[in-house]
Amino acid sequence: MRTSGRARVNSSFALKRELESEKEKFKKLFNLMADPVIIVDGKGAFIEISDKVKEITGYEKEELLGENFLRTNIVSAKSKVILTKNLAKRMIGVNIAPYEIEVLKKNGEKGVAEINAVKIEYEGKAADLVVLHDITERKKLEETLSELNSYGGKLNTASTLQQIYELTLDAMRHTLGFENASFMVVERGNLQIVSTRGYPEPLSFKLPLNGRGITVKAVNSRKPFLIPDVEKDKDYVEGVPGIKSELAVPVETEDRVLGVLNVESTRLGAFTEKDVTLLQILASHAATAISNLEKRREIENRSNQLVRLLNSSAEMIRSVDMRQRLEKITEAIRAMGWRRVVLYVTDDNLEIRRQEDIVTAGLTHEEKEFLWIKRQHGQVWRQRFGPEFKRFRIGEFYYFPWSDPWVRKNFSTDLVPSKLSVKEMVDWDPQDLLCAPLRLAEGRMVGMLSIDDPVDGRRPTKESLAPFQLFLHQAAVAIENARLFSELNDAKNQIKEYADQLELKVKQRTLELMEAQKKLLKSERMAAIGELAAMVGHDLRNPLAGIDGATYYLKTKIGSKIDERTMGMFELIEKDIEYSNNIITDLLEYSRDIRLEVEVTDPKSIVTEALSLIRVPQNILVSDLTMNKPRIEVDSERMKRVFVNIMKNAIEAMPEGGKITIAVNELDGNLEIAFTDSGIGMPKETLDKLWTPLFTTKAKGMGLGLSICKRFVEAHGGSISVKSNVGKGTTFTVVVPVQSKLEGGENKWTNPPESLLSTTMKA
Repeated sequence: MRTSGRARVNSSFALKRELESEKEKFKKLFNLMADPVIIVDGKGAFIEISDKVKEITGYEKEELLGENFLRTNIVSAKSKVILTKNLAKRMIGVNIAPYEIEVLKKNGEKGVAEINAVKIEYEGKAADLVVLHDITERKKLEETLSELNSYGGKLNTASTLQQIYELTLDAMRHTLGFENASFMVVERGNLQIVSTRGYPEPLSFKLPLNGRGITVKAVNSRKPFLIPDVEKDKDYVEGVPGIKSELAVPVETEDRVLGVLNVESTRLGAFTEKDVTLLQILASHAATAISNLEKRREIENRSNQLVRLLNSSAEMIRSVDMRQRLEKITEAIRAMGWRRVVLYVTDDNLEIRRQEDIVTAGLTHEEKEFLWIKRQHGQVWRQRFGPEFKRFRIGEFYYFPWSDPWVRKNFSTDLVPSKLSVKEMVDWDPQDLLCAPLRLAEGRMVGMLSIDDPVDGRRPTKESLAPFQLFLHQAAVAIENARLFSELNDAKNQIKEYADQLELKVKQRTLELMEAQKKLLKSERMAAIGELAAMVGHDLRNPLAGIDGATYYLKTKIGSKIDERTMGMFELIEKDIEYSNNIITDLLEYSRDIRLEVEVTDPKSIVTEALSLIRVPQNILVSDLTMNKPRIEVDSERMKRVFVNIMKNAIEAMPEGGKITIAVNELDGNLEIAFTDSGIGMPKETLDKLWTPLFTTKAKGMGLGLSICKRFVEAHGGSISVKSNVGKGTTFTVVVPVQSKLEGGENKWTNPPESLLSTTMKA
């Protein structure tokens, strides 16, 4: 007995030591978890707290142990309500998805944590293990991104570049919290400050793009630069004393750098990679806004150019004298953004025969004299517009850049020097030249056009020159004095084209009227059928009910004396009564208005219920790939009937057995449910008539099943379609909106099919 007692004591001691060891292991694992973890009892009191809880609350775990989660100050009042509701749900066994609460730290700061709780047994009692995932920074980032997107919307409504600069800097300072910020733009080989925030005095210096500077590096490399200590960067150029760190992000489009967003701080390492990302997002918004503003201005400019073009054309038409017409052209081109315009009139050999054949705008009398004296022979102009100069061609124009040695060699003798300086230009050299031949429709040249000194200082593009192309043809026609005849021929061609189109439209309209008449006649016939169906349905149900009642009475009267053959006859009568009643139901269903009773459900539930109503043969496998999401708003009974009808047809199409696959797909707010069978398939002639009422390929039935299904689906605002290959199988696809577009949860059919055009057809 003594030995036995000592053994029990040793066993108990060993068990206790083992439990304490396991508990120590649990606590170590508990504290090793990445997120703060707490264990609360059934009443919400803290019974175990990991060391990381202090990181999110600021409290030592000794300060919280024994306290009730719902009565502490570590969560806000609003979050306590959420915790109370979820605790109540968990007590009755409801699983709670992770949710968010607001955490109040010991130092007064606010944070956000995501709670994920599971039921556990701790020291023999039911408890909750709660994981607190700190999402404060994520929430702050989401708020910042939302504010940046809001600024992006404001930027795109700005009407001037200065508004874009100011809005961007507002976002840099107020949303991103940068103390010193500036917006710099690329302009004529320099990086120039256009607006600042936070500096004690306005900044207005320029940085050459071929020189030093963090912002210059950002432009040239098209990359952001984060400099924690500017004194260690050899490219840093001091603009404001006391700056310790800098962040520069380029503002760029696909084809060019527009400028730089630059922020500076008097603290070392003041900026992070997150700041880089956020500033890049803002820079992208600013670039888009600037690009859109430039495009809007370009469109407005093109529109104004076209207006001037039309006005000039009208004035030319009113002018009888050729020179007056040409002067109108040169003045119009000058008004469209070019300071100097020269138009030469030539003969068939491209020779300028008279001084009056040189028409100019924006040139002095002396410059006109110079052009006449230094005029080139026709062969020189023919060469300038020949294959050798193809590399200078832009549309019908030829752009001759003064930077090209060949251009300087060939144009130096007859070029009137520009009085403008390089500083007044953007990428156009003051001595650049833009020329174009004036050709007739057959290609014969009758003159030349020369323009230079663009007001915007930019090189031309094919798009910017598009409005001028018409001037070239107008000038050529005016010189040849054949414009009137050309317009007359154009008018004849237009009249002929209009006549041909009118004849075609008459034929088309006639066919449309004939088709509409056919549809109307068909609609009237179907309306009559629908009215008849409603009356016959009601009239037939009464005798069917009598037959059914009589059958029931006879079966009850005869009772146990019924022999097997008589019982078979009764069953045949009942089966035929049910079959007849189904036909009447189809007729009435097809003839009455559809009113949907919408409810929230999911595709899995509807398919499951539909399958329960069908007897599936053993040689047919049904593969149900549907899911219980998304939640959809439909008339479940109507959709169930659609699915039953489709699957019954699929079973009938596989007399030797096969497979039915049911799959769903969510796309653009709609749910697609596809029913695919491996049956005998349908030929094209059957598919063409498949949705026609009263059409059937079966020995029995009225042919209304699929027509009714089509009406049910379309009443939901959806569609039903079918694809089939003979010998390979058929796929029916039902598409319905995920969210019902019907008001009040139901819808009365307001656009019934052709069989419902009569208002007397309601059952």
